[in-house]
Amino acid sequence: MNRSQALHDIEHSSGNGELEEATYRYALIIVDLINDAAAEELLRCQTSEEVSAWIRRDALDWQAKLSDEAFAEWFEIGHSKSYGCIEQMLSCIDYEFVFELLLSMRQLD
Repeated sequence: MNRSQALHDIEHSSGNGELEEATYRYALIIVDLINDAAAEELLRCQTSEEVSAWIRRDALDWQAKLSDEAFAEWFEIGHSKSYGCIEQMLSCIDYEFVFELLLSMRQLD
């Protein structure tokens, strides 16, 4: 699956209400990183559990790099947002969906 197809599938699934906001956001991040040499660790993931661990580390890295306001806005975390805290956001990600997306995009390599 190429980048355009992946984005279409993500948008379609999201538009049909099949994806949580957190899954949607991380699916987009995966699509953007798939061709990035810095994503070697992500590309080595062989299970949805490994993807889950990678996403957890990535989310914590984003939290450390961004201001509190920017992080809350990007990940919809905080009062009156989709998720009350980072742990709630992480628990709502469909890691199997993200892993399948990663697998389908890796097949192009």
